[in-house]
Amino acid sequence: MKTTGLLLTALLFPAFASMSAQDTADPEIMNIAGKSIPKSEFEYIYHKNLRQQAEKTPLNEYVTLFCNYKLKVAEAEAQGLDTTKQFRDEYKGYCEQLVKPYLVDSGAEEQLAKEAYARLLEEVEASHILFEVPPTATTAEKKAIYEKAMSVREQALNGADFAELARRYSDDPSAKQNDGYLGYFTAFRMVYPFEKAAYETPVGEISLPVETRFGYHLIKVSGRRKTRAVQVAHIMLDISPDAPEKEQKDKEKKINALYAQLLKGADFAELVRANSEDTYTAESGGVLPFLEAGQFVKPFEDAAFALDSIGEISAPVRTQFGWHILKLIDEKTPNSYEQMRNAIVRYMARDERADAGRKQFFEQLKADKNFAWNETTVNELEKINGDSLWSEVQKMEQPLFVFAGTNYPASGLTKYLKADKTVALSDLRKAADAYTVDVMTEYETAELCKTNPEIKYLLQEYRDGMLLFEVSDREVWKKAPLDTKGLKKYFKKNKKQYTWNEPHYKGYVISSDSAELTKAVKERLGQKTSLTADNMIQNLYREYTDSVRHISLAYGVYAKGENPIVDYAAFGIGTSDSTAVSSGLKGICGKILAQPESYEDVKGFVTSDYQTYLEEAWVKKLRKKYPVTIRQEVLATVKSEE
Repeated sequence: MKTTGLLLTALLFPAFASMSAQDTADPEIMNIAGKSIPKSEFEYIYHKNLRQQAEKTPLNEYVTLFCNYKLKVAEAEAQGLDTTKQFRDEYKGYCEQLVKPYLVDSGAEEQLAKEAYARLLEEVEASHILFEVPPTATTAEKKAIYEKAMSVREQALNGADFAELARRYSDDPSAKQNDGYLGYFTAFRMVYPFEKAAYETPVGEISLPVETRFGYHLIKVSGRRKTRAVQVAHIMLDISPDAPEKEQKDKEKKINALYAQLLKGADFAELVRANSEDTYTAESGGVLPFLEAGQFVKPFEDAAFALDSIGEISAPVRTQFGWHILKLIDEKTPNSYEQMRNAIVRYMARDERADAGRKQFFEQLKADKNFAWNETTVNELEKINGDSLWSEVQKMEQPLFVFAGTNYPASGLTKYLKADKTVALSDLRKAADAYTVDVMTEYETAELCKTNPEIKYLLQEYRDGMLLFEVSDREVWKKAPLDTKGLKKYFKKNKKQYTWNEPHYKGYVISSDSAELTKAVKERLGQKTSLTADNMIQNLYREYTDSVRHISLAYGVYAKGENPIVDYAAFGIGTSDSTAVSSGLKGICGKILAQPESYEDVKGFVTSDYQTYLEEAWVKKLRKKYPVTIRQEVLATVKSEE
């Protein structure tokens, strides 16, 4: 059997819409436009609406509303609105978001969080050699790089110096300076595959090649220690590595003398203030901020973390900055798992663990449903030239993989590849991953719809709602405001419905910066013209507004109290103090109407009523076009409340 990886809409609908319609436990309650509606679907939507209503709709009234709703959906389908790319993409996105929480291994996150906490309690000391793998590498090229890594590992196992091998082979630029040494680190400090391998490699051993997004790594683990932050104080004697030999010896002699005094009981803080050349800390007894792994040079850090008890003093330590004697002042260890869990989960969301629960779910699903790549097709794809890959893939009907007993052809990849550019091998691999995830998501969504009525009817409701909006927008909402002829006819027929209790002013409202300009504009407005109000206003702006003259025009229908200029000039209300009407700077050009003379005078009300009229006429038409059957004996068993 072959399929091209159907979209969720095609896979689920109308398949599950009629699912179990004839089941005695879920009998058909209606048949609308040839589609069977099971009792469970009607009850789900009916009860959901009841919960959202202050005044409950009686069942018989709701049946009418429901039938009208389904008739409009049937018309949307007849018009092909469920086949557009926009609809499919939006619906697919909703499906994925709705089922996403169900496509996760529920125990994976907790397991990974506890694993991360265990690693946060212990730091690993490691070095590495990187063998970079380009994103465009073929399977054969990746295999060659892997074999090179294995060869270098063999040299290390046979006694070759790991640091020397890192300098010679590593593609990490820093290896030339640090011999591949990474120091101590803990969870979340490295990419997850690297971290995992480092913690699983015993001290003194070298890992097999570990793949990360950077390439393959050989990891040598050289130490482990409990995780803690330490606070130390130090006595420092500043001496450059390049200082003359005599100065070097003098400083070494002095630091040893200070250490001897400390061994005899001298006060550490007093010796700091009298001798330390760290001017930033000398006055405070040499106390430094808390230190974590990787924050200072290795000799200093090694000496600091080697101190086990508060008050313990180190032997003199030489760093690139000089000589130091350290004293442990305080230490901090990680909090309990319960205290740290939320922070751990936040960190997990930022690395490759973020999608681990989902990945683990799909890996298990692959195993359960016997997923397998067709290696022949995979090899063939990787041999195709990048420039022609898309066009070639489009024609490949041979299976790329099998899942749940169904073969999925390589041609399905074209949905995930861009046809307007050269396709790199890395793009092909991403497309293949997306293809398999979509197929498995579709499969599992269909399974959820069989077992979870809530999901099934939420998807149905969302799909029907999208179609209802689109078809109503097309047939009523957008149609009514643009149907000038229909609006005029509707207003003329129902003119008695649109009356005013008081007269209204209809016309222009003028403001300008001179009485002469206002007068000129009023004269122009008084001339007969075929221009619409909007066009007239635009022409007047072009004619009378420039760098020295300014006018403001508005056109509308105004009741008393809606505009102070209209109130004063048309209705004789108010004074001229605030509006400056008497100066001629403001004025009107129009007429007073006792009642509306056209639909435009009450356009908002007429348009709203006309939309209702169009919808009612549309529903009558749909009732004639599509058959509706209601099974009263089943309807009688529906409860008005859950």
